[in-house]
Amino acid sequence: MTGVLRLAAGAVRGSVHPLDAARELGPARWRRRRRGGPARDHAGPALVLSPHFDDAVLSCWSALAAPGDVLVANVFTGRPAPGVLADYDRIAGASSSAELMAAREAEDADALALAGRRAVNLGFLENQYRSRAPAVSELLDRLAARVPGARSVLAPAAIGLHPDHVLARNVALALRARGWPVTFYADLPYCATYGWPSWVTGAPADPRLVVDAHWTPALEVLRREGIEPVAQVRRLDASQQAAKLAALRGYATQYPTLTRGPLDVLARPAVLGFEVTWTAA
Repeated sequence: MTGVLRLAAGAVRGSVHPLDAARELGPARWRRRRRGGPARDHAGPALVLSPHFDDAVLSCWSALAAPGDVLVANVFTGRPAPGVLADYDRIAGASSSAELMAAREAEDADALALAGRRAVNLGFLENQYRSRAPAVSELLDRLAARVPGARSVLAPAAIGLHPDHVLARNVALALRARGWPVTFYADLPYCATYGWPSWVTGAPADPRLVVDAHWTPALEVLRREGIEPVAQVRRLDASQQAAKLAALRGYATQYPTLTRGPLDVLARPAVLGFEVTWTAA
């Protein structure tokens, strides 16, 4: 599906706000005229945009565990109305999506504390709970209200094109258009659906498994924005892997589904041992 058709279909389904669809299909100068967002503060923290409660730990452990001031902004953290039980939450053993979100919030605070970090929660509803996506401008305004300033942004590349990850990425693109330094991260578990590419792990390439083809739709969006992504591979040593896995398993309501049950793919060194980011060249 082309980008134009995907945007049009997303607007119809409610996964893309109509205003954002119109912007992306309009002239380039209109696309880049998004207002709002936090102030750029060179002395502020590095800001990690985490679509959901677990995404920062899943994909950015090396950044969370690094020296310096880091703040996580969890975007889609709102609790649905009582009586709602989404299909994914049913698989996770929940009887109430609102109660599950409350548990996830507590789990996230504990997991981030293992790295000495904290989060601000923006309170938007996840894709599975809403009928229409918020506009990027709404996300920027809420972010500005909760985060006075930051020096840089680490945001999802939206590999797998999950609607919530796409919105978080588009917030980062709007900030980049205003001069912010932005780095994009490979979104676990989606980026490792077929494992990591051989250029990440150093293992021999399998000609019948081209993982990069799975990543291409997300990275092509960055290229259309004039970004030539330059990849950095971070290899986690044994102690870093153990610390990250302990944090991940702290998401007790989510870990079994994320790691595909008894397959436990997130615990395998061939998956757990790597994180990938892209800087905007």
